[in-house]
Amino acid sequence: MLLIETRYWRYALYRAYLNLVADASRYYLGWLWWVLEPLAMTAVFYVVFTYLRGRDEGFIYFLIVGVTTWLWFSGGVGNATQTLTGARNLILQMRVPKIMFPLVTVIGVTYKQAFVFLILLLVIGAVLGASPAWVALPVLMAVQLLLIVAGAVTVAFLCVWLPDLRFVVASLLQLMMFCSGVFFEIESFPVDVQEWFRLNPMAVMLEQYRLILLHETLPDFLWCAWMAAVCGAWIFLMDFAYRRWDQQLTRRIIA
Repeated sequence: MLLIETRYWRYALYRAYLNLVADASRYYLGWLWWVLEPLAMTAVFYVVFTYLRGRDEGFIYFLIVGVTTWLWFSGGVGNATQTLTGARNLILQMRVPKIMFPLVTVIGVTYKQAFVFLILLLVIGAVLGASPAWVALPVLMAVQLLLIVAGAVTVAFLCVWLPDLRFVVASLLQLMMFCSGVFFEIESFPVDVQEWFRLNPMAVMLEQYRLILLHETLPDFLWCAWMAAVCGAWIFLMDFAYRRWDQQLTRRIIA
């Protein structure tokens, strides 16, 4: 069963598109910021870890895969914290599934990610060459999308009850970034430390992307299946929570 009805899915997809158009219209460079944001972040880390610490020439590709993938996750989860309170006027006017609002945020970030990821594939394909292992990318991207949705619907729900939690989420995302191997290889640490890093699902996710794009190797499909099952189960559990406490959520939002 779908989390929300088909008509609401159509609204969510279109609303996410309109949000992107409105967001782009606020800046002089508009849509270019979709590409400039990951490039700017990559450039900062590249300068720090190449010229100050010393890295090999292939580090730029290692880094850009990590940054691009991480921004999708952090954008989807981080921007979802205030989606329910931000939709107060619409919730007052009509009865809609509240889980739709964090989904709109995730869809919008995913639109941007699809464009940026296409650029990434063109660059890596032109420089390093395409690989048959790329056929596994849709599987890995689907798993990451489930992970992002699970995180987004959770923080959106919790932030209604604890508004200050959005500051905690921002700090946790920053901590997760430094523990996800965005700019270092987890294998460079002792084995016992590696296991702690891999408790962070994004650390494993980044490893899988790099296996495909940089090492021309298929990902760990068993891990992908396990992660998809866990995230899917959690999403349906959160859907039950949204429905079970719908009236209480409404009162909290409009208070």
